[in-house]
Amino acid sequence: MILVTGSTGFLGAHIACYLLQHQKKIKLIKRKSASLAEFEKIFNYYFKHFSTDAKNALFQSINWAEADILDIPQLEEAFSGVTEIYHCAAMVSFAAADKEKMDKTNVEGTANMVNLALQNKVEKFCFISSIAAIGRSISGATIDENCKWENSNLNSNYAISKYKAEMEVWRAKEEGLNVCVVNPGVILGYGDFTKGSIVLFNSVYKGMPFYTTGVNGYIDVQDITKVCYQLMEQNIFGQRYILVSESVSIRHLFFTMAKYLQVKPAKFKITPFLSEIAWRVFAIVRFLKLSNFSLTKETARASQKEYYYNNSKIIQTLQFQFKPVEQTVKEVCTQFLIDLEP
Repeated sequence: MILVTGSTGFLGAHIACYLLQHQKKIKLIKRKSASLAEFEKIFNYYFKHFSTDAKNALFQSINWAEADILDIPQLEEAFSGVTEIYHCAAMVSFAAADKEKMDKTNVEGTANMVNLALQNKVEKFCFISSIAAIGRSISGATIDENCKWENSNLNSNYAISKYKAEMEVWRAKEEGLNVCVVNPGVILGYGDFTKGSIVLFNSVYKGMPFYTTGVNGYIDVQDITKVCYQLMEQNIFGQRYILVSESVSIRHLFFTMAKYLQVKPAKFKITPFLSEIAWRVFAIVRFLKLSNFSLTKETARASQKEYYYNNSKIIQTLQFQFKPVEQTVKEVCTQFLIDLEP
């Protein structure tokens, strides 16, 4: 039995559905308050060619465990019969007010998962981390798996929480747990276009007028599922892998999205100076409760930096071929427009 955390979210749902495609028996953790809307959307996307009866039967085959990764008694029950784990659950926020809650979820939650994995003699544990957990070098440098974490004001609170979570996983490795760790870049793919990184598609479609000068690493969500599955199936443990298809500029990404969404591209370039003004203005706007727009000091500054990533380690390990970013954007935009049809 394979346990997947975070399965009601974007990445976890994709991993769960990929495992179902490979006839794996899965158990999915769901918090009591969590909605299944995004999971069902992604499930229907994966199995759209199935008949209604076949799709219903497959959905009914899923074992759901009502649990929270911060609730150890609930987790202990969820671990029953589990031999493999894909740990995707995490909180992502760049708001300073969420730091404590994010630390608790990402660090303490991961510690609970690996501790119970050790206690229950789980055979395999895949941790989905983030490129942010590798740490930020100077802007423009190339980052690989050998880069050492450095305390820096370039590290967001999210990055720090994921780095600490990784430390829990590596500690569990030393205690005998078979672990593999992947560090994905910004994830693109099909899902709920009102949340997470893929909200960018919605923003560009609605007429995003601005772009910044930054560069970041991007990856198709289905490439992540394939890599994690292959690492686990081939029993490749004790390593971390950067998962980035390409490093591209935000301008190029936005213009590519606009092309395939058939809308006008952004016109106005936001300089670092204007970014510094913008996050301060939006901080006041949020304080006055006039808007919940998500621009923060962390996101504004990150959008101006250039981060390049070396993906050669995973390519050599699995002979893996990443999907080009433009192909991902084209496929997602096509499905986005289909979803808009009445």
